[in-house]
Amino acid sequence: MKNIIETLEDSNTLTVFLELIRIAGMEPMLRERGPFTVFVPTDEAFSRVPEGRMNELRQDADKLLLITSYHVVPGQLTSEDLRSITAVRSSLGTDLVIRSSDRGITVNSVPIVEADAFCTNGICHAISAALVPPTIEIVTP
Repeated sequence: MKNIIETLEDSNTLTVFLELIRIAGMEPMLRERGPFTVFVPTDEAFSRVPEGRMNELRQDADKLLLITSYHVVPGQLTSEDLRSITAVRSSLGTDLVIRSSDRGITVNSVPIVEADAFCTNGICHAISAALVPPTIEIVTP
């Protein structure tokens, strides 16, 4: 089993989030500490963000730290755990709303598309869009 960073490195569809984690300076934390639950937007999710906006974000490590922290939750929460709760507190300190139905699990209305990638220091769930902290605006078409 690999840690969260190694798991993201081995994925062909989660590379943008890994890049953003590195720019934000979160790699050491997600490599060495934990456990964490990470809601990881797929590369396809980031493809819907305008290129100019993504370039702006890549130049702003402080804003990226806020955004990436919003995707990380202390503790390890499996999909089974998520089905029995309605909210979790992100590392940013703000809540994420969890909903479960026969169609699956959502985080802030964003579907989990791949659940339960177990890591030595937590778990990753791939999601279909980036989560935007309440204080940050990301313009999408």
